[in-house]
Amino acid sequence: MTGRKHSKMLFQSFFLLFLLSVVYNCEARPVNLQSPVDYQVFQRFAKDRGTVLIAGNCGNMRAGIIEMRVGAIPAYRVWTPVHATISDSSFQCSVVLPAGGWYKLEIRVLDGKKTKAKFVIDHVGVGEVFVIAGQSNAANYGEKRQLVKSGHVSTYNGKGWQVANDPQPLADGDGGSFIPPFADAIASEFNIPVGIISCAIGATSVREWLPDDVVFHSPPTIVSRVNRTADGNWRSNGETYLRFVSLLSFAGNHGFRAVLWHQGESDANQQDTSRTLSGADYQAFLTQLIQRSRMDIGWSAPWFVAQASYHVPGDEGSDDIRSAQKVVADSGFALEGPDTDILKGSFRENNGKGVHFSDAGLQAHAAGWYRKLSPWLATELLDSTFEKQLPLPGETFRVNSSAAFVILPSKFSAATPWVWYAPTLPGLPGVEERWMFERFTRAGIAIAGIDAGESYGSPEGQDIFSALYMELTQRHGFSSKPMLLGRSRGGLQTLSWAAGNADKVSGFAGVYPVCNIASYPGIEKASPAYKLSPDDLTRRLSEYNPVDRLQALAAAQIPFFAIHGDVDVLVPLELNSGMLKKNYELLGGSMELVIPNGQGHSMWNGFFESLELVDFVIRNIK
Repeated sequence: MTGRKHSKMLFQSFFLLFLLSVVYNCEARPVNLQSPVDYQVFQRFAKDRGTVLIAGNCGNMRAGIIEMRVGAIPAYRVWTPVHATISDSSFQCSVVLPAGGWYKLEIRVLDGKKTKAKFVIDHVGVGEVFVIAGQSNAANYGEKRQLVKSGHVSTYNGKGWQVANDPQPLADGDGGSFIPPFADAIASEFNIPVGIISCAIGATSVREWLPDDVVFHSPPTIVSRVNRTADGNWRSNGETYLRFVSLLSFAGNHGFRAVLWHQGESDANQQDTSRTLSGADYQAFLTQLIQRSRMDIGWSAPWFVAQASYHVPGDEGSDDIRSAQKVVADSGFALEGPDTDILKGSFRENNGKGVHFSDAGLQAHAAGWYRKLSPWLATELLDSTFEKQLPLPGETFRVNSSAAFVILPSKFSAATPWVWYAPTLPGLPGVEERWMFERFTRAGIAIAGIDAGESYGSPEGQDIFSALYMELTQRHGFSSKPMLLGRSRGGLQTLSWAAGNADKVSGFAGVYPVCNIASYPGIEKASPAYKLSPDDLTRRLSEYNPVDRLQALAAAQIPFFAIHGDVDVLVPLELNSGMLKKNYELLGGSMELVIPNGQGHSMWNGFFESLELVDFVIRNIK
């Protein structure tokens, strides 16, 4: 065999091995789902709904479709595409589901028409999530383990979620806690699942929960979590704080309802009096813990602070620590939790001789938290959460029962021009809109929106829109002709309202807007919102479909604009912005259409930092 032939065969062999390795590596990258997982609870943002995160790895796919199905929810009984962004072999999206559960979610990943993977999650909830922190009486040190009776309470274990029977997996101790009966009571009253993230550590001082840059003069009784400084002072090693903040961050932005803090015994009346914390120091340290954790997670999470300082009969509380806990709550910096120092005698372990709770004490402890949380939660559910997510400072209010927002410019006239944004939902408007919103407000333009739910342009949704229009134009002096701005499915809402109110709009702008009900969400999914059967909606589609209702807008010469990618799979260009432009221009209307090459339904900056869109709005708004 010649050297050349030998080299050629070696090359062919290595090339074949390379191809095989590529195929092997492709097959070795399976599609998997990271969220949701079984028994996961997602924090609701309103009384009747919340956002569920869908995320995972999609193997070697660079494009594709994610679909979901939930048999218990009419709008999702058939396979429905969701707004997923696929990049770097991963996908992520979110869907709004009604509060409740457990839901059985089915999710599939499609590569063209081929199903790459399918997942079934039997227990997914949309309800309330609470973080439990503090020391032993917030952990698993009760005399008897408690069990979940409602069937609708789960707890995070560091890797996934499980039924929240004691002991709670991330808290220390091996006994019982107040958590199952407390969460059962919340789940039963509000008819929703409850998720728990319990991270309490027995015998800890508030000093041990602090970040490592907070200095204090005297150490706690247990010094394994604190370090001596060179000048003779002390500070936490920061490990407990970092673990705590990582769990808060894991829940996500507004991903839990509140932190329930039960701690104080290890700072009160210590045998070595030099280890006792003064009330003033306790107040300062707890305030720092709350402030720093809020700063590190990026939002002002509510805290409930219990009054807790009881040790044993004869040492039944510290007025100094109790006063500090009450001041933190009364100052408005936190909220008032239960007073558990009043639970004595038979409510304590070892026939009333211990510091931890008996079976009856755990039940009473749970009832105390329930009495504090229940009325607050009922009130909280009436409040809008949009002020927590707006990309610029704004005001929130309610129009009838719907949450609305407005962002005002620094200078505005008696007839303030305004951009009407849709959809207004959790996360929308989001940080992506900040750039364009800043340019609108600098130009003296306000931005407003209202939560019409997943109404897909239906008559009920249009009634909600009309209520906001009346509120802003008649009571707040806004211009009678807003510019409508629809992002994705917000296009259906804005265009549908515009079609019936051509004399009340100055223009329409869209970011990959949905313009065609048949394209998205599809007849099956949209029909419940229209209170029609799929067959009836199909027959009457021209009465409701925005792309078929353009005559009045064209006659009024309302200008249109859209920016829409040419490889959008979820909201195809041809069936939405393309069809809108074609139909509108046939009627004599005018529409500008910007088509970025190679862009799909994504968070690409060019969609949200479009000078063409901003110039169009400012040029045409009245």
